[in-house]
Amino acid sequence: MIKELAKKILNNLIKPHKVPKKILYKFNYYSNYKKYNQSLFEKEQNDYFSYYGLDRKKGLDNLNLVKKELSKNVDINRGMSSEHEVFFSSLSLNKDHPITDILEIGTFDGFNALLLSKLFTQTNIDTIDLPENNEDFINFYDRKKKVNKFIQDRNNILSENKNIRFFTLNSLRLLNHKKKYDLIWIDGAHGYPIVCIDIINALHLINEKGIIVCDDVHKNLNQIDSDRMYHSIASYETLCELDKENLIKFKLIYKRLDPKSNCLKSERKFLAIVTKS
Repeated sequence: MIKELAKKILNNLIKPHKVPKKILYKFNYYSNYKKYNQSLFEKEQNDYFSYYGLDRKKGLDNLNLVKKELSKNVDINRGMSSEHEVFFSSLSLNKDHPITDILEIGTFDGFNALLLSKLFTQTNIDTIDLPENNEDFINFYDRKKKVNKFIQDRNNILSENKNIRFFTLNSLRLLNHKKKYDLIWIDGAHGYPIVCIDIINALHLINEKGIIVCDDVHKNLNQIDSDRMYHSIASYETLCELDKENLIKFKLIYKRLDPKSNCLKSERKFLAIVTKS
């Protein structure tokens, strides 16, 4: 705690010109936090789900039951839950959207693939991630000092369900993939050019009535503030261009609804729900 405080003070001394901007940011954040009405955003989110014929409240109840069962064997307190889980849960309850095959781009720790396998119990799930010697795999998401343990823990989670098939594969190689899917979850690198290629490849691999879901879509982000891995405007700009040409239809739903994540409009993250036109 003391070390972190000292580090912040030192950074402010080194870059004093940034202090007013930080103060203004904090003031803006707490002002919006205090007046944030989560129930209004929940109502809006429920309406987004209804557009796709989904019942968000039932999906949330179902998700809680599935997670309760999962918690008997797996640590589910990973701090990464978001509305994508609720969307998948709601979709699993809708008989008008039969899901036979799912593709996940970006396996990470394996939990999401396991959750999908428990929600869609009769479904085949293919999940891909970078090879273990790839520099991006090693250097990002705090894996550098614990790569071997990360891989072991991930593989243990993936082995919990026989419907999951894991492949070490750079997502760019999906260009040559032939299999079709009913649901594709895009959660790899979020910046240019990777996510743009992932979206195009997904459109080739999705069935005509299938659904593509893109994680971490930033609508209110400048190019200068974008990076190639975590935060980028790339997904949104790519989807908008495809929509202009009437190649897709897409809607954005909130990634999270709590005030900490959602009170500042400039920093809200979204999930894109994409279908072919």
